[in-house]
Amino acid sequence: MLTENRIETLPESLFRNTRNLTKLELQNNGISSLPKSLFAGLTNLRNISLWENRLSQFQPELLLDSPKLWSLELTHNDISKLDPDVFSGLKEIRKIHISNNHLDAFPETVFHGCPNLEVLEFENNRITDLPENIFKETVNIKRLNMNRNGLTWLPEKLFSNMTNLENLKLKRNGIRSISPGLFEGLEKLQVLDLQSNVLEDLPVGIFDDLVSIEMLILQNNSLSELPDEIFANCESLQELYLSYNKLNRLLPTMFPNSTLMSILDLSNNNLSFSYSRTELSPDNKTITVQEYFPLAHLRGLKRLLLKNNQITEMPLALNTEFERLEVLDLNNNSISYLDHNDLTFRSIRPMQIDFRNNHIRVINLNHMNFSSNGEKEVSIYVADNPLICNCELYKFTLLAQGKLGDDTVLAVQDDSAVTCSNPERLNEAFYVTSIDETSLTCRLQKCVDNCTCMTRAHDKMFFVDCSYRGLKNIPSLKKELLPKDDDYGITLILRNNSITSLDGLGSREYAGLVNLTIPNNKLSVINETFLPVTLEVLNVRGNNISFLTTSMVEFLNLTDIQLSIGNNPWKCDCNTAELHKFLRDPDRKILDIHDVSCANIPNEVLISLSDEDLCPLIQQPFVIASITAVSVCLLVVAILGTVSFYTYRQDIKVWLFTHRLCLWAVAEEEKDDDKKYDAFISYSSKDEEFVNNILVPGLENEDPKYKLCLHYRDWVPGDYIQNQIHHSVEESRRTIVVLSRNFIENVWGQFEFKAAHSKALKDKTNRVIVIVLGEVPPQDELDEELRLYLTTRTYLLKTDPKFWEKLRYAMPHPPDLLTKKNKKKEKQIQKFELG
Repeated sequence: MLTENRIETLPESLFRNTRNLTKLELQNNGISSLPKSLFAGLTNLRNISLWENRLSQFQPELLLDSPKLWSLELTHNDISKLDPDVFSGLKEIRKIHISNNHLDAFPETVFHGCPNLEVLEFENNRITDLPENIFKETVNIKRLNMNRNGLTWLPEKLFSNMTNLENLKLKRNGIRSISPGLFEGLEKLQVLDLQSNVLEDLPVGIFDDLVSIEMLILQNNSLSELPDEIFANCESLQELYLSYNKLNRLLPTMFPNSTLMSILDLSNNNLSFSYSRTELSPDNKTITVQEYFPLAHLRGLKRLLLKNNQITEMPLALNTEFERLEVLDLNNNSISYLDHNDLTFRSIRPMQIDFRNNHIRVINLNHMNFSSNGEKEVSIYVADNPLICNCELYKFTLLAQGKLGDDTVLAVQDDSAVTCSNPERLNEAFYVTSIDETSLTCRLQKCVDNCTCMTRAHDKMFFVDCSYRGLKNIPSLKKELLPKDDDYGITLILRNNSITSLDGLGSREYAGLVNLTIPNNKLSVINETFLPVTLEVLNVRGNNISFLTTSMVEFLNLTDIQLSIGNNPWKCDCNTAELHKFLRDPDRKILDIHDVSCANIPNEVLISLSDEDLCPLIQQPFVIASITAVSVCLLVVAILGTVSFYTYRQDIKVWLFTHRLCLWAVAEEEKDDDKKYDAFISYSSKDEEFVNNILVPGLENEDPKYKLCLHYRDWVPGDYIQNQIHHSVEESRRTIVVLSRNFIENVWGQFEFKAAHSKALKDKTNRVIVIVLGEVPPQDELDEELRLYLTTRTYLLKTDPKFWEKLRYAMPHPPDLLTKKNKKKEKQIQKFELG
């Protein structure tokens, strides 16, 4: 080895005594010329390495005595010309490397004496054209490197005899066009590199003979379209590089019907994959047909690179067709929207997807199942997109902030660089990892007239804000305005209007009302019958409310509502005692309890008053003593006189009613004459055998006959259940509750009871009849309102021998019962007299 010794000249007799020399390494010196007889007698020489010197020529005489030469390395010299016979006689030569010289042409026969040549490289010279027959005798060449020359055109028969060629490199020339038969017969070619030329089109069938091609590189040309079936015969193709062209359209038939292709690079083109065509329908009408995704059949793809194109949406086939996809590069496209369908893939391998530098404003993952369940993870990059900070970004924000757990099917790899902007201030960007996800809302285009509607994903809330609109009534809410997802609650905001009544909240559209904020209006009474059972927040500050009815306080006691009632003209007297007690309950959620002040007692807050302050007692001792004595006497007399009657009063009245005696003593008010039904029966469907076979026949068929309201018979199909319940209770004189373990597990059954109980409290009438079927359910299993009712009211047991008598007594008493009794008696008298 004589490498890197700064040798500039070599004596002619240097190797005279080294006849057995096989390998000579003189690279990386400063040799500018070689004596013609330098290698004379070196008949066993196999390898000569002279790269990185200053040789300007290489004489034919140098190799006359080296017929066994196998490899010649002349790369990185200053050779500008080769003699036609310079390689003649090198029958054994396999490799010739003459890259990075100053050659501008080759003699036509320069390689004809090298029949066994396998590797020829002359990259980075100045050759502008090649003789058509230059490779006529080199039929065994496997690798040919002609990169970085000045070739603009290649003779059509240039490679016609090179049937063993496997690797052909032609990159960075100036090739403008290719002859149709240039690659004819190259059936063993595996790699073809034509990148960085100026090709504008390709001939039809140019690659038809390349049946063994595995890598085809056509990137960085000027191709605007490709012939149909251009790669169809390339069934061994694994890697295809078409980036940096001007392609705007691809057809499915361009590609081979094979699953071998693993890498397809289409970056930096003008592809959109959203084109369509017009066709005539069978009835001769023009129709638009969306074209099939041209890559859908390439199911073996592992890397699909589509960076810098004009793609506006995710082609569905990317999610459904590719089982092996690992890398999908969509950087710098025009995608504006992503949802969970766009990020759910069929691939069985971990994936990386690059969405950076698109136009993405929305990433809606609110319906995505993030639990991996063993599925492969999808990693995405989404920085440098104009994301909008709204409700649609909610789940994505949780994902980026790591609040969905570690075992998720989707991961944001560049979460710290992702920003979003407020929809009203797009010039202000916030890092997604630091924003408050509870603030993400969406303003809706359609809303109640003169109001603002929006949704919040955090708690699935639908907001209707009609503040400062001069409203006098509750606004009407149309069904089509409500979110399609039934899980959404409703928040109604009505600040600073002139509303006097809550009438309107009873419509079925407000059935999901969770928050009613109606401060600074003109309410004087709160009617609890308009408040849905779903209500959680009630704000009535700054109205004209001076008292709450007993039924309203009872309603509040049965709920867990967060309440704001301050800045109203409360009248603090004996009528406010129940409210006073309610406010003093530490379990109640009154946000402005210290603002509940007394209009009739200056500078006093209701909660600070004692019971005596609120409702003063008579304090004179004598008067108190006298009244007490008289009261005690009267009380004793009353107790002695009536205790026995009241002990058995229910049984006595039932007996009288059953035997039609003293009916005046068991008469009831005729306030419900306008009701359609005598009773509405509330029961669990699991108890329908008792109801249908025993209870209903016993009431409808026996005397007196009652008209009953039943779910399956009298309800209107398709109407809201809440509305049906309210209607049934309103139109019935009684509500019969068949209480059992099945009933307390039925949500709608308990809703029916609450509706009936609320109606009874409002009308101050005992409208509810409870029949216990089986054992009385344990107290801890009962709803609070139902438990309170059972402890303060009498209920019927199905096992009671006098069950039917007590039930009929509890039912409405027909107004003509006494009349019928008298008429019957008169007939009997008449019959007696005639007899």
